[in-house]
Amino acid sequence: MDIEHDRPQIGFTSELGLDVGIGPEPDTLLGRVRIAPELCIPEAGVVRPSMLLTWADILTGSLANERTLPKICMTVDLGVRVVAPIAVGADVTAVGRILKSGRTLTFTETTFSIDDAVVARSLGTFVASPRPQDTAVSAFAAVTSREHATRRPSASVTEMLGSRVLEPGVVEVERAPRILNWADTVQGGAVAAAAEEAVLALEGPSVPTELDVRFLGAVREGPMRATAARFGPWMRVEVRDVGNDDRLAAVATARGA
Repeated sequence: MDIEHDRPQIGFTSELGLDVGIGPEPDTLLGRVRIAPELCIPEAGVVRPSMLLTWADILTGSLANERTLPKICMTVDLGVRVVAPIAVGADVTAVGRILKSGRTLTFTETTFSIDDAVVARSLGTFVASPRPQDTAVSAFAAVTSREHATRRPSASVTEMLGSRVLEPGVVEVERAPRILNWADTVQGGAVAAAAEEAVLALEGPSVPTELDVRFLGAVREGPMRATAARFGPWMRVEVRDVGNDDRLAAVATARGA
């Protein structure tokens, strides 16, 4: 299904500044990015965990897709732990790899480093789409080409999403072309960013250093609404597709510093 002809040239994942190439070991991909202010938590000056998850999704999702061909792969879950501040201007290297790939599931890891020191790790799980129409061809060469190098963000994550705060801990995002994927549903990184937006909209300061997202269903109608609630040092977020009978699309947990 050709759904790209009417897409804007600059979309959510193409504005995140990640350059992708062949990794240092077989079956790995290497990503490089300089942290831009637009990709950071407002007033904290450190990168948003949702951006790390999105970069991990690009790297390891591309690897997992090679395992599921001719079916397209789908993200089941992504999680990230930040162990050292990743500040504006830092040059970050990311290596995505397959940990295990079976008949049904593929498990991945992405390691983020600054000057060879590990600053964050992400784990992910992918599965082949069960829908017969969700087929694809290998995109490995395209992903690792110079033409795939993404652009510097032209706006903050909040602006790219178009998110708005309805009340403390509740944000809403319209289903807009800028955040859609190949299947015409909201991209997983945008879902993670919306969940993070809800955490940041809670009363009281919080700088998330851990973020886990379980993807339960696609956001097909919109708007997407994320609702965060505190429990101790953790925050739990539900992301729902309001226009699709308020269907639960994702559940996320975050922990702040």
